[in-house]
Order: sequence, then structure tokens, then C-alpha cells
Amino acid sequence: MSQIKILKTDSRGRIVLPPPFSKEALFEYVIKGDQIILYPVRTVRKYPDMSDLPVEELSPDEMEKEKNVNTDTRTGIVASTPSEALKKKKK
Repeated sequence: MSQIKILKTDSRGRIVLPPPFSKEALFEYVIKGDQIILYPVRTVRKYPDMSDLPVEELSPDEMEKEKNVNTDTRTGIVASTPSEALKKKKK
């Protein structure tokens, strides 16, 4: 049987992982009842093959809505913080 260890949270609700996992950047988790099981993800998964899914045709009303949404020609705002973006937007 595997050995069970308890991880305690700090004041902000974060847990400190054991040393073998401290350098892992990405974890997949599964919730089973009152348990959370963490699995380190070491590879990036590819998107599933969706070529066998049927192609949906939009109604003329929906196509008009999509056309209106996709014709937005406003220029983007480059900013490092939200407050900086708001200042640039006001100018």
C-alpha cells in the first residue's frame, strides 16, 4: 500500500509540494469525493482529431451576427498593466 502524507495549507490556502514535485509546472487533478489527486503533466497533449465531426451551417441571421462581430476594426492597446491600458484608452 502506498504511504499517505498530509499537505498543510498556508495562510493563503496554498500547499507546498514535496521536493520531487516542486519543479513541476503543470498538474492535472481529479476530484474523487473529498480527495484531490494530483498528477504531474510532463507532456503537452495534442488537440483531439475532430475531422469526423459534422460541419454545422449557420442560419442567415447567425451569419449576419457573426459578420457584425468580426468586422470590428478597433486597434489593440498594448499595456503592461490594466491601469496603463485604461490611461491609453482615455487618450
